[in-house]
Amino acid sequence: MNKALFTYSQEAVFGPTEEHKFTADQFRQVLGGGVLGSLGATDLVAVPGTHQCGGLMFTARVLPMTKGGKRGTQPRKMAVMVSLTAADEIDLEVREVARGTEHAKIEGIYIDNLGRAALAVDYDGREVLNPRYWTK
Repeated sequence: MNKALFTYSQEAVFGPTEEHKFTADQFRQVLGGGVLGSLGATDLVAVPGTHQCGGLMFTARVLPMTKGGKRGTQPRKMAVMVSLTAADEIDLEVREVARGTEHAKIEGIYIDNLGRAALAVDYDGREVLNPRYWTK
């Protein structure tokens, strides 16, 4: 899996706890097969998350942005990290696996908007996030 793309604190080295696994399972249930299937999600795994409150990480197939600021034509593997924060909000971070560069980051999501935020990542327009699903 693509754990090396995300940084963790020293205490997270030993892997997810039962609480982290419970949080990851809740995220998986909320996203559901439709959203995960739409993203081409594979390799779902429970992780401590960016804030050590639990998270779900998976590989998705997403159209990348090119250096020229245009949308690529072929999907690339992206590592997606869905993390719970201490404020009970959710952060969603997407990084390109091959380059390790950040593709998108959405912070402060509530659980009822998690599916829309995840779908906004996979878009073929000029913006990184699909405005039909997510606006700042």
